[in-house]
Amino acid sequence: MSSEVPADADMVSDDELTELLADTEGTTPEEIERGAAELEIAPPGEATAVDVGE
Repeated sequence: MSSEVPADADMVSDDELTELLADTEGTTPEEIERGAAELEIAPPGEATAVDVGE
């Protein structure tokens, strides 16, 4: 029997993450969801790559 921890052992669901964030911020999960919806994050495939190197 292996003593290794599965890679997904520390993963949480989206709902659990929302609840943790709401608890940390002192707000409700609904407010976290509304704020996330307002961010309008583009999918990685549609993102613009920029070079910030020196």
